[in-house]
Amino acid sequence: MKLLAFSLFLCTFSTAAENIYLHLTTGETELFLKKVEERIVNPSPRKTITGVVRDVKNEPIIGANVIEKESAGNGTATGVDGRFTLEVEENAVIRVSFIGYVDQEINTTGRNQFDITLLEDAESLDEVVVVAYGTQKKATLTGAVAAINTKEIKQSPAANLAVTLTGRLPGLIAIQRSGEPGRDAAYLYMRGRGTMNGQDPLILVDGIERDLTSIDPNEVETISILKDASSTALFGVRGANGVILVTTKRGTSEIPDISLNAETGWQTFTRWPTSLDAYDWATLKNQAWHNDNPNPGINDKPPYSEYALERYRLNDWPEVYGNHNWIKELMNEWVPQTRYNLTLNGKGSNVGYFVNVGYLHQGGQWKIDPEPKTYDPQNYMDRYNFRANIDVALNRKKTLKALLNAAGYFESVNGPRIGSSEIIGRILTRWPSIQPGPLTPDGEVLIGSGAYQESPWAQINRSGYLKESRSSVNASFGMEYDLSEFVQGLSTKLIASFDTKSINYLTGSRSYQYWEQVIDPNQQGPDGRDYITYQRIRSDFDNTPLSVSKSATFQSFYDIQYQINYNRVFEEKHAVTGLFLYQQQSLIKASETLPFNVQGLATRLSYAYDNRYILEFNAGYNGSEQFAPKNRYGFFPSASAAWNISEESFFNPIKKTMDKLKLRASYGLVGNDKMGSTRFLYLDNVTRTGGGYSTLISNNHTIQETFFGNPNLKWETAKKLNLGLEVGLLKSLNVTIDLFNEKRNNILINKQSTPQLIGVASSTIAPFNLGRVRNRGYEIEATYTKSLTKDLFVVAKGNINYNDNKVLYMDELELDETYAYRYRQTGYSIGQQWGLKAIGFFKDQEEIDAYATYDGVKPRPGDLKFEDLNSDGIINDKDLMPVGYSDVPKYTWGLALSITYKNFDISGLLQGAFQVSGSLGGNGPWEWYDFRNYHMKAWTPERAESGEEILFPALSLAQSASELRGSTFFNQDRSFVRLKNLEIGYNLPKKWSALIHAKNVRFYTNGYNLITWDKLKFKDWDPEITSNTAYPVLKVINFGANITF
Repeated sequence: MKLLAFSLFLCTFSTAAENIYLHLTTGETELFLKKVEERIVNPSPRKTITGVVRDVKNEPIIGANVIEKESAGNGTATGVDGRFTLEVEENAVIRVSFIGYVDQEINTTGRNQFDITLLEDAESLDEVVVVAYGTQKKATLTGAVAAINTKEIKQSPAANLAVTLTGRLPGLIAIQRSGEPGRDAAYLYMRGRGTMNGQDPLILVDGIERDLTSIDPNEVETISILKDASSTALFGVRGANGVILVTTKRGTSEIPDISLNAETGWQTFTRWPTSLDAYDWATLKNQAWHNDNPNPGINDKPPYSEYALERYRLNDWPEVYGNHNWIKELMNEWVPQTRYNLTLNGKGSNVGYFVNVGYLHQGGQWKIDPEPKTYDPQNYMDRYNFRANIDVALNRKKTLKALLNAAGYFESVNGPRIGSSEIIGRILTRWPSIQPGPLTPDGEVLIGSGAYQESPWAQINRSGYLKESRSSVNASFGMEYDLSEFVQGLSTKLIASFDTKSINYLTGSRSYQYWEQVIDPNQQGPDGRDYITYQRIRSDFDNTPLSVSKSATFQSFYDIQYQINYNRVFEEKHAVTGLFLYQQQSLIKASETLPFNVQGLATRLSYAYDNRYILEFNAGYNGSEQFAPKNRYGFFPSASAAWNISEESFFNPIKKTMDKLKLRASYGLVGNDKMGSTRFLYLDNVTRTGGGYSTLISNNHTIQETFFGNPNLKWETAKKLNLGLEVGLLKSLNVTIDLFNEKRNNILINKQSTPQLIGVASSTIAPFNLGRVRNRGYEIEATYTKSLTKDLFVVAKGNINYNDNKVLYMDELELDETYAYRYRQTGYSIGQQWGLKAIGFFKDQEEIDAYATYDGVKPRPGDLKFEDLNSDGIINDKDLMPVGYSDVPKYTWGLALSITYKNFDISGLLQGAFQVSGSLGGNGPWEWYDFRNYHMKAWTPERAESGEEILFPALSLAQSASELRGSTFFNQDRSFVRLKNLEIGYNLPKKWSALIHAKNVRFYTNGYNLITWDKLKFKDWDPEITSNTAYPVLKVINFGANITF
């Protein structure tokens, strides 16, 4: 038989060795014999080189890769003493690398021995930064960009990646309003507030719009924030609020690394609300009653008799006169938090890979009743993360690469069926005097007679459960093709992504009977005291079995990007780069009839002359079906420039002292399409009700226009100006200063000046693009890096940020001249708070009678005295004034310090916020809900007479005149300084690590939200919390170990 011929034969040459494929043809038969590797030319002379690789602490680095650059596969790794031996060509270049350090390339010509020191990766962060759809050298960067690396991120044991950014990135404000496991997302603001509508920055993970909160910190390589128009214009209609770019790790280690990280710790609240004992609580309640009843009748009695007060004081009849600290009885002080990660990092000649698998557990604070249940009501979170990033070279020249990314997470968030805010509110307002505990002797739920009825113990243990199973799978496939063999500097890239996200809700519901205690003075119990019995109340509630219901949400997201890149240097001085990108994405939600679609183009063109003068143009052209057809697409350009003065020849005489001086400026236009959850506001809405026929006396069938669309609907536009200065001193101190000014136009608002006379309700009229806001400020960042001795290495980073916004136009109706302030929004910051000006306390009735009258509840002695700002003799809304600031700080700052001494390291982060204020929401500090420690210093005639400190107005069992409106008294200064992070670590000496064949072993302990200093008047709550029923912010103390093989 004739053998089929194996096709294609060619001679393929490589620089290291020429691979010749030989074939033999006999008649019609072609046989493939074998692959023979031989030199076409005489072999180059070779030599043996030796050396040692160390870190900046002079410690040998075990497992560092030493590779001959031009000979794929010829390499070795350093041993336990950091030494290596390698045979190379006479003039070879070797590349030395190790994960976490900067690669070095060394020419071996004329040398055989080498002493090599690798610098930590933090040293190279300033060299290249991630920007929109690529990277740029920081020396030629014209925009306002800040970045941090994985080492800084991992110093925080916080469960949420977003809050690890607090205080580290100039220009980014991260505020945590809740610490509840699985529901602790941070509020992110880029350079403060610029609009009254959606303010979230755009978040991209590896170039794809994705969620930030559930990413495992061990997966992250760098996080960059883009702040000005130059850096965000490519995102067009979605760039006005800034952009956060998360870049995950990829394979870098030419000898595979396996790393295991294990952490275990405990979490608690940063602040625990105080609780009074029953005697003090009852005494205050009587005091409040006497304030409300200054002249009681003969039959009027205070809530607690002298006999009852004595029982509470002595605690000698707890079965009737209870004494409870419900916070301690229903909540655990410390609960566990654990995290485990296993990572694999490697890079061969054709394949690079990074794989991470992670697990996180956050315990819950509720104390769970040991009663056997078929469910667990504890509030906790379990999260499983996975990520695999794989890069594959598809041809011998490695000009064609495939990029494969797969990632996802599964979260199980569990808790009682009743929400945590409701439960915390009940705990705080549960009377400590309720007898004797949460249950009757027969195990029924006990409700204190006349108390704030619902039992928080029962809400936790007897109401059922809610379990959220959240999952997300993200997949991206990309191709990169370097076309330099055709056009030098040209490359192209295609990425297609598909993401899914789902939440399954499993709700178990049950109800329970309400019982109360009854004291019968006509009978005696076994102890000789009044007989105690229990009776059921609220017959509409019964003990029911658990019933289970299910619901779910699902969404999918598609994104495709195609880009062409150009990067070339002409005559060693003229650097030209260019980018053209097409993008289309679609978000499909099961709850929505139509998908959310975005389509657009982006381009970047930059020119740098001799690294001294840089010009850059960026633009985005994109749109969305959310807008009216004629306004569906928009063009968002920006221009920027930079001058590296330190590269000028005239700068050389001072370059030893000032090694860097750079000026940059940018101006451009970007947009914002975040306008709320209502879609297609440009369309009218017509509804039909009823059926049949309508007559003169009956209206059975109607068709009505319930919403008038806005045919001119469009996006918000932000005109951004940024001026930057970068200074480097003594090759150790770098300072960056940015000044910014933004004018936001076309903000979507509801018209206030449209009169009702047009015959339709204002709710049926679409909002209009009329609002205007100005936002301006500055950012200063300083970084000091110094090796003080061969064993002592110091890195200090600090930043301070200021933002100030002002509403220029809101279509706000001007109030009449009888108002002290005629506008409530126009001319003030977004979120400006308003209240009455408190000028003291009324000392007696005579002073009250001589003063202005109060609109509402009449004041009593000890109530707050408010200034009559408009002098009309009435205290009402016309006397309101701006009070404090908004709940987003104007000043934020961070100071990070890292010290490495031999094998020890210590790092910490201080974070602060100033010019931020607010009054407590939820139940507030009002005493008619509950009594707390600060009520012990409430106004009384005796305390006022003696000059004692007074922390609160006269107590009341109802809403008093002091509390009808917000005021300067209850508006608290929420400025604070926080020890955000502290970490202490120890790296085992390399010779000890080698005993278990490990490259590195590190033990560490770290903490999060450890100490907070603030100026709060009522210190029961964290300064970032705006409601006293919110789940408190968490403090974490953690211990961990990392082993790398």
